[in-house]
Amino acid sequence: MRKAMVHGSGILLVVCFLLGLRVKAEDMANSTERPSVHFQLRSGFLVVVKGQIGGLEGLKFIVDTGASYTFIDRKVADRLKLQRRPGKTTNFDRDVPVEWAVVPNLRVGPLQTRAFRVMVANLREYSELAEDVDGIIGLDLLGKCNKLFIDYEKRTISWEFAGEGESRRSTPAYFTIPVVVQGFPMHLVIDTGFEVILMYKDRLQRGLPHFRTEGEATEGGVGRLQTTRVKLPGVQLYGPETVTTVFLADAPESAMLPDIDGYLGVASLKAKRIEFDFAGRAMRWE
Repeated sequence: MRKAMVHGSGILLVVCFLLGLRVKAEDMANSTERPSVHFQLRSGFLVVVKGQIGGLEGLKFIVDTGASYTFIDRKVADRLKLQRRPGKTTNFDRDVPVEWAVVPNLRVGPLQTRAFRVMVANLREYSELAEDVDGIIGLDLLGKCNKLFIDYEKRTISWEFAGEGESRRSTPAYFTIPVVVQGFPMHLVIDTGFEVILMYKDRLQRGLPHFRTEGEATEGGVGRLQTTRVKLPGVQLYGPETVTTVFLADAPESAMLPDIDGYLGVASLKAKRIEFDFAGRAMRWE
């Protein structure tokens, strides 16, 4: 399921996601050969790019691989006079009311679409980090390219698109990575919009009724989410087992995420560059 190899002065890691088992071992290609845009890095991990919807230019979007769908803020929907219908989505441990709408088009750098269905919400209620942004780009849009590259050193995001004649693929609902905790396998969503490692406590206890921790547990919060901070020994993401700081939280009440055991914030990988390979069904980082 995992493969690591030496790459320059660091380690290039290649990990399958839940939708497939194919792994390629070649290095990430030179990003200068692909269309790219610069992004603003907020809070040390959040990727924010500028985009356009209809005639509204200079909109700010969070690039969030942990979001299955693309969101726009209600104030943007109001300006566009969009028709909407009610719905809901799951945000970590709770259901959040939203609305559905169709935007005439949406563009972020070379990534663009015509009429496109999005969720509409008060983004300040969705996440405190989204207070002054206009939207969140999710996997339904990001997955339309073959590959997505994020370079945290150069602060650029780039895309690789399918060539002519290539067959169309279905867009993944979420990226997950296999993580083993004290011998018990779990699947965590790879989330560029999250900073830490979060696990649903009941799903961990399901396989490990008496899981081990080190030191004292600390009650607190990650944003608006109530969590317990613990140190878990015997965690294997790649290479040998380690003692890893994990935030435990209650799972959602709904059954919308039965195959997801938590979230792995990309910031916890301390990656310089990361590649989401939608066509090859793999993820790489260094």
